Amino acid sequence: MIRTIPPFLLIALYAQGNPQHLLLDRLYSPSFPIDTSTLFWINQQASTSEIMAHVGFIASDPLQGREAGTPYEKITATYLVMQHNRFQHLPLLPQGYIHRFPLRRERSNPSPPPSDTKKRNRKMPTTPPVLFDTVEAWNVLAQRRGSVFPSQYVILSAHYDHIGTTSKGEVYNGADDNGSGTAVLLEVARLLSLLPPPKRTIVFFHTAAEEKGLLGAFRFVRDSLLPLDSIIAVVNTDMLGRTDTLHQKGEPYLYAIGSARATPHLRSIQEAVNTLCCKWIFDYRYDDPKDPLRLFYRSDHYAFAKHGVPAVFYFGGLHEDYHGTGDDVEKLEPERLRRAAVFVAALAWTLANL
Repeated sequence: MIRTIPPFLLIALYAQGNPQHLLLDRLYSPSFPIDTSTLFWINQQASTSEIMAHVGFIASDPLQGREAGTPYEKITATYLVMQHNRFQHLPLLPQGYIHRFPLRRERSNPSPPPSDTKKRNRKMPTTPPVLFDTVEAWNVLAQRRGSVFPSQYVILSAHYDHIGTTSKGEVYNGADDNGSGTAVLLEVARLLSLLPPPKRTIVFFHTAAEEKGLLGAFRFVRDSLLPLDSIIAVVNTDMLGRTDTLHQKGEPYLYAIGSARATPHLRSIQEAVNTLCCKWIFDYRYDDPKDPLRLFYRSDHYAFAKHGVPAVFYFGGLHEDYHGTGDDVEKLEPERLRRAAVFVAALAWTLANL
């Protein structure tokens, strides 16, 4: 999850929102169907071992913190594509699973010293040194195509990048941030691949460069990869794997941020699904507009929410290893991750079959 955004920028961004893209309101009925037998099946099939295998790879030292624009981001993206191939999910885009976009990266040594006397005596260029390279970041986009309304979408998102390494070479493994959400999203994808096609298309959006300012999610919107008024809802998962400092370990809480901002119907569906499948205790404290952490604005769902698309951010909370080198796999709570995967899969299935 990215660092705090200045309040003046949040106000400017939110003011650009368009509240008219509410496909969910048109589809919603107080008697909306919930497929209880499928929700029960999802709960039975969800696998802790699958989730932990994913996060064990994604948050390993060899991936060097998965910083956007680096080869380690590309290795992680390739792993995500391989998993969606395994699940027989189609790419969302005609060109394949990867949505490339340019990323500016500061050079570590923009003006290296001359290596010999001859070079030192040369006339220096009059133009200022270039301080940035332009590199690519990769969003990964797969779909479980709908059988009835394939051009209406539920988007499930989680960023897979993190913040790389320290100047001393220590790795920010980012197991919770956001290896946890990425692994949950992959398990949700596996579970849904075992079910019949839903009525509407479910998109699995592994976002890049979230840690650099939600860049991958905003680029998705900027490039108009899908019409915003065709999106039922965006369900975003970030930092799901650990108990925060405000709760007791083992407490079945989950922060649900923003579920009633665009429409109350997303929260109604969320609550109904949870009652039948998972029994999370939703903590809504971060929905307070006066909350100083401003978490609603700090993860990928916001790129859509600012345009009025119904969006919810599921979050486990902050802890002492947030953006630190101690955010490692062994500190994750596997059952929290399995339970989160069950809930997100159940909610996605319900939304896609309204």
